[in-house]
Amino acid sequence: MSEWYETLDGVYGRAWSLLIRGTNDPKHDARTPTLATMSATGPQQRTLVLRQTDKEGGRIILYTDKASAKVGEIIADPRVSLHVWDKRSQIQLRLAATASLAPGDPKLWEKMPEGAREVYGVEPPPGTPLEDPLSFERTSNADKFLCVTLTLHEIELVTLAPDPHRRARFRRVDGWAGQWLAP
Repeated sequence: MSEWYETLDGVYGRAWSLLIRGTNDPKHDARTPTLATMSATGPQQRTLVLRQTDKEGGRIILYTDKASAKVGEIIADPRVSLHVWDKRSQIQLRLAATASLAPGDPKLWEKMPEGAREVYGVEPPPGTPLEDPLSFERTSNADKFLCVTLTLHEIELVTLAPDPHRRARFRRVDGWAGQWLAP
């Protein structure tokens, strides 16, 4: 029996298993990937939380505050990337996607703990300059709760263990068939 990193199917399956684990396990490294968008001044990155993973549809869902800068950046240019680093397995995932925005489902809002809801509705809005680091108010505002759906176009996995390293890329346009790449 071969190891997962010896076949393209194994690598593809491992990429999705990391994303699914990150969605379901709050303590897993994959839970908090870095989302990159493009602003007027250049690339912007921030850490978000994986909320839903849809392998069959090739989609990932994250949440954000409607007033955050990333919303305007996504509206201006919906091409984004998501970076996942799993320290334990020494795996890096780079995902290229198109982002879309939709109001958050009220059922999801109701399931969230109050402390989590308070990050949707910060006043003044996220990124606003402040005179004092604590001169803002956390409120719970369901109208500012958005879902960011990433429709994946490309998945690239690099594993730094075992040695030698392995790297593969999978593209939606190729039916996710996969291609080995030099690490």
